[in-house]
This record gives sequence, structure tokens and C-alpha cells, in this order.
Amino acid sequence: MAQSLIIPPRPEILLNIQQVMRDEDPDVNEIARLLKEDISLYSIFLSAANSPWMGLTQPATSIEHAVMLMGLDRIYTMIQAIMVRNTFQAVPLKEHFWTAAIDVAGICSDFANRFSGFDCNQAYSIGMLHNVGIPIMIQEFPEFDEFIKGHEQTPIDLLCVHERHKFETDHYLQGALMARQWNLGEDVTQTIRYQPIADRILSGNKEASESVATYLAILTIAKNISAEFRGYWSSDKHEDRNSRETEMALNYLHINYNEFHEIKDDIFDEYMSKSSA
Repeated sequence: MAQSLIIPPRPEILLNIQQVMRDEDPDVNEIARLLKEDISLYSIFLSAANSPWMGLTQPATSIEHAVMLMGLDRIYTMIQAIMVRNTFQAVPLKEHFWTAAIDVAGICSDFANRFSGFDCNQAYSIGMLHNVGIPIMIQEFPEFDEFIKGHEQTPIDLLCVHERHKFETDHYLQGALMARQWNLGEDVTQTIRYQPIADRILSGNKEASESVATYLAILTIAKNISAEFRGYWSSDKHEDRNSRETEMALNYLHINYNEFHEIKDDIFDEYMSKSSA
């Protein structure tokens, strides 16, 4: 039986922000005050908000400004996702692991908004947290860092099998358990969990809800774009399988390849122009 590892509890600051969000008219200044209690969290938040993938027409200079540009619900989703990163500060992951997570999250949100009609905030959470099981595994099994590096060319379905054979669990399951424990919703939880069988779901050979299948399609496309731009997602570098899954994802969302390449070029151009601004 797959084991459940030690999942970090939701931080107190997130619980406090959730309490403010429950008010009929949430106090943006109070949310800003809570975030500013953790300077590193505050700076990470502004960096994520100003990621070129987020598509803001002007830089967000403060929490209050970001709320004006993006809305409170989207801000809360970002805070929730970024708190996960802060939770694993002691885990020895390179900075580009988290930078790429921010990129994937932004692209997921963009594609959900463009094509699916599904919740772009949910899509953002899925993108930000889809590999959050990796730091959980490293935290429990220090040798997992070298293990995952040694399986860079392994397709993720086989990677999942190898992880279970060696560790009696896998990072997709652990990421899903964390999403559930943090009350991020079943769509987020199941999308993270089902990544190793995304091709079976997108091809109709494995049953899943329409929302989970759609989010899996969005996540597959976002990882493809991020991998091409960043070249990082080590566990997703099996090009033949990636190409096949991306084609399935595009078909599921009724996006043709020409349209996809045009959108991808536009995203890259926009990213580069904002990065150099």
C-alpha cells in the first residue's frame, strides 16, 4: 500500500488570510499587512504577479495594486500556491524549479481563460503545484533528489512505477495528498494525481470528470511550452511521449497545431518583450 508521508500543515498566515477572505467585504489592507509580515513571501508574490505569463498590462507594485489589476480571488489563489513554495524553503531545490512552476501556472491560467471556460484560478493552482510532490519526497527521502535526476529521460508513467518500487509511493500521489490536505479542491487534487495517466484520460481510455480531463489537457500544454522555453522539467523530457500527449491535449481542447504554434510564438514574444522591458 502506498504510504502517506509527512505533509506540511497549512501555515498560520494562510489560515489568517482565509479568515479575512470569508468577510463579506474583505479588507485588502489587512491581507497586505499579513503578507508583509513575511518579506520573502511578499517579494515572491510580487514576482509571480509580474511574471510575463500573467499578462498584466502594467507591473503590480504592491498587493493593493495587484488586487486592482487582477481581482481578489485570483490574488488569493496565487498566495495559496506561493505559500507552498515557502513551506519548502529548507528543501535543496534549485531556484529554477520554482521559477518554472510560476511559468507553468501562468500558462495554465492563460489557456483556461482562452479556451476552456473553466476556472483560471484552479488552473493556476494546478500549474503551480503539479510537481509539489518532489520536495515532499526529498524531504522524506534525501536520496530522491539523485533518483529523480537519474530518471530525466523516463516517461512519467514509468517514473511513477519506479518511484513506487523504490519508495513505496510516488511524488504525484504525495502532491495530490497535499492539495487535498490544504483544501485546494478535488479537481486540483485529481489533476495532480492523474498526470502519469494523462494520455489514457485524454484519449478516452480512462474515465475522469470533464473538468479533470480539461485541466490535464491544459497542464500538458503548459508543461510543453515551459519545457521548450526553460528546458527544465526534468521528469518530462521524453520527447516522443510529450509530443503525443501534447497532440492529445490540443485535440481535446479543439486547438489545431497551427493555432497552437501561433499562440506559443505570441506568448514567447510577449515574454521576451516584458522580460527585457
